[in-house]
Parts: sequence; structure tokens; C-alpha cells
Amino acid sequence: MTGSAQQDQLRSALRYDSTVPRAMVHRAAIAEVFLTDSRRTEDQQDTYEVAAQLPRAHIMGENATTHDFLLLVEVLRQGGVFLAHAYEKVDLDESFIFRDLRIQMLDLAAVRTGSAPARAVVTFAVEPQRKRNGRVQAIDFSGSFTIEGKPVLRFSGGLAFFSRNVYKALRARRRDALAGVLGALPVHVAADPASVGRRNAYNVVITQPVMAGPSTLSATVLSDTSHPHLFDHQLDHIPGNLLMEAARQLAAASVSSLHSISANGLQVTSLDARFQEFAELDLPAKAVARVEQFRLDASLGTLIVPVVVDVMQRDSVVASFRMEVAQ
Repeated sequence: MTGSAQQDQLRSALRYDSTVPRAMVHRAAIAEVFLTDSRRTEDQQDTYEVAAQLPRAHIMGENATTHDFLLLVEVLRQGGVFLAHAYEKVDLDESFIFRDLRIQMLDLAAVRTGSAPARAVVTFAVEPQRKRNGRVQAIDFSGSFTIEGKPVLRFSGGLAFFSRNVYKALRARRRDALAGVLGALPVHVAADPASVGRRNAYNVVITQPVMAGPSTLSATVLSDTSHPHLFDHQLDHIPGNLLMEAARQLAAASVSSLHSISANGLQVTSLDARFQEFAELDLPAKAVARVEQFRLDASLGTLIVPVVVDVMQRDSVVASFRMEVAQ
């Protein structure tokens, strides 16, 4: 049997007929669970394969011709959380935060939607970080993501886990430090969907971007807590995936505005995301994008535009993103 045939046989053992329990990926809605199976690899320590099914249509996918970047990120998030619970024995009632995430797209054609839900296999190499008592307090991970056997992207990142009491103490300390400035936010008008690369107004998470300097645009981040994906369950802060989507929308709008091209169809080809602090729901959040010069990505065979986006509250950066986008 050839090496590729052995790999196909290994991956065929992963099942796609039902999802994993929703509690294992911190989701309230069954429809928001994408993982279906997992297995520990036999030849590498602390390496796992996770199966996921990507829907052809999703509120964030908007019936587009490609799988939405945010949904690919969601598979990675679910995979990291699931592995921590299933294999590293992190308690289900523990809270988690994204510390950082890096993604490099390998094949833009491989993320196109087909005539059936797509089967994905994500390989995770996990490095748990433990306290003296043996409890896992964080994991670092890296790996590769395939759809229908085709390499799509490679990634690395980290998650941190907190017991309920520790998390409450962290949040109380943060809230106490902001006492006197938290409160009801003014009502803002969301950007035109087409200007930020969206079709559905429900998915727009920033105001209309405005020029804020040379090659720099800014917008206010909007948090609609009724959104079924971004706020699948009640949260006490702005979630990382919403901040990521805000950064992507501002990046798309900025590239579109500065280079006179349509924001629709712009795809993220790389991401370096870092989350420095909790972003509060009742504190204004401003995103600022700085657009850099076009360059040729030889591996993808296309021109890309780097964009750096900082999300700030009270002039302090709570999350930073370096993205590259391409048509």
C-alpha cells in the first residue's frame, strides 16, 4: 500500500455522521457545532486528527462560493477546545480565552464550496502547559487543515484556561479598573454591507469606515448580542471571533477604498491575531487599519495587500491583527 493510500485509509476512520457534544466545544446551538470525530495519531505524541463538516450555507457564509474564513477559524477554535477537554482533561466548566492565532492560506481554490457539505480533517500537534499540580492551564497548538483531502492552510496558536473562580476574579479586576467609564453605548449605524465585503446587513460589525490618516481608516466596532453565531451563548465581553470579523471587514473596506476595487470577493490569505485584553461590551471599541503596499505572494500566485488592524478601548490596544487579503 502506498503512503497516500495509507493516509486515506487512516482518514477514512474518522466519522462524519454526527457532531461531538456541544458542551465539548463551548456552543449552545447544535447547528453551530462543526466537529464530528477525533483520534490520536499512532506515530506522533500529543498529535491528533479532528474531523469537521463545513456547511454549504451558514449565516456567516452567506451562500458565498467559498467557505467563510471565520468558519475555518471556528473549526480551529472548536478543535483546540475539544482536544483540551477530551484528551488533556480540562474541566468542562472552565473558561477559555484565545491568546493568539496565526494562519497561512495554502490554496485559495481548495476553500470553494461544492455540491455537498465539505469534509475537513485538521491535524493538531498540542503542547499542554501545566501547573505544579498537573492541571492544564494553557495549550499551544499547530498543524494543518485539509478539505476533501486538499491542503487548505497551516496554523498555530494558543488557548488559556481558567477555573470559574479565577475567571471571575480576572473579570472583576478588569471591571473595577474601568469603574466610572463603563455604561450604555450610543446607537451607531452599521456600514453598508457591500462596502465591507458582506451581503447580509445582519453580519456587519463595524460602522462605515472613515479616513484617519495616510493609508489609515477607522471604524467603531458593533456588538449585536442577538447574533446567533457571534453570540451563540451569553458572554461578558466582546468575543474574539467578532473582533476578528471586525478587523477583516475594516481591512476589506480599507483596501477597497484606497485601491478602488470591490470589497466583495476579497479573501484573507494570512492572519496573525493577538488578544491582549478583554474587550468590554459596554465600552466603545475603535478599530484602526493601516494598509501597506501590494506584494506578490508567489506560493498563491496572486497579489496580496497587508493590513494591520488594532482594536482599542480607551486608547489601549485590546487586540491586534495583521492580515493579508487578496482578490
